[in-house]
Amino acid sequence: MWGIGVWSLGNLIYDMGYQSYRNPYPAPPVQSGGSKSTISYTEPVSVSAAANPPGDEAATHLAETKSSEVLEQSRAAFRQGDYLAASKAVDEAIAYTPGDVTLHEYRALVFFALGKYADAAGVLNSVLASGPGWGWDTMIGFYNGSETYNDQLRKLESYVKKSPSKADARFLLGYQYMVCGHMDKAYEQFAKASELQPADSISRQLRDLTKSSIPDGGESDAAPPARPAPVPADQLVGIWVSDRGKDGKVTFTMTPDGNYTWNYMNGGKSSDLKGTYGLNDKGLLVLTSDDSQMVSEVTLKNDKELKFVLIGAPEGDPGLEFKKS
Repeated sequence: MWGIGVWSLGNLIYDMGYQSYRNPYPAPPVQSGGSKSTISYTEPVSVSAAANPPGDEAATHLAETKSSEVLEQSRAAFRQGDYLAASKAVDEAIAYTPGDVTLHEYRALVFFALGKYADAAGVLNSVLASGPGWGWDTMIGFYNGSETYNDQLRKLESYVKKSPSKADARFLLGYQYMVCGHMDKAYEQFAKASELQPADSISRQLRDLTKSSIPDGGESDAAPPARPAPVPADQLVGIWVSDRGKDGKVTFTMTPDGNYTWNYMNGGKSSDLKGTYGLNDKGLLVLTSDDSQMVSEVTLKNDKELKFVLIGAPEGDPGLEFKKS
């Protein structure tokens, strides 16, 4: 299951090189008015937002005020069924506050209402790479009632039946079912989307999440896998390297005094995470920094090879393979 524990880390899982991301569904970009940069949805929205921090307090307040005003115009147009006007206005709102993930998810909803399913999928894939998205109450709050939404959902279902090999439409339909609470139907669509589009890592994660949310998950009698014996803390000390080729290189250093440094290098860019480490009462490795805490299962194949998997990652997640330097 891709759990809340991992989702709560936000873009940290990408900054640290644990997870790589490629959006297989192109989406119309949005130009940020403040920094003149463009959000192209080729990376998680939270990562794009972190790369374009807001200005000073006064500028931020002004941008948020303008964004809120334009969003209300967009929502009013949306409720009236004027989706083209709603689309234009939400793009303007995003230009003021490009880091507001909710605006991007709403933009995807407008594309869905317009029948632009590929565009909606492209935006949503980037949004859901950073968090679980909306619930039903939030989504239906954009409509005057459920009748209009149900009509739009039926149109998407009809499109998927006519074009069953469209992975982007399958992904979008899975999202709609998930928001509606139909986890069994959502699981079927995410499973098919990940089969049709192997590069869609978000569909794979949501497939596992929705499967685990189905009563019994079809595996009520299945015994949980045995957890390996804890690795002694002194065997973790050293410099561990995970070279992922085009996805970058991680150097993970643990010192005898309980401190660690995690360095991620990719494409000439470097990011560092520092803090303390220790094993909890379940033998899981806990990495603590000033503003985050990560819990992982670590196993040693031998004295020179270590496997690192975050707790809350989806079933079958490969984690990171390290070799001792």
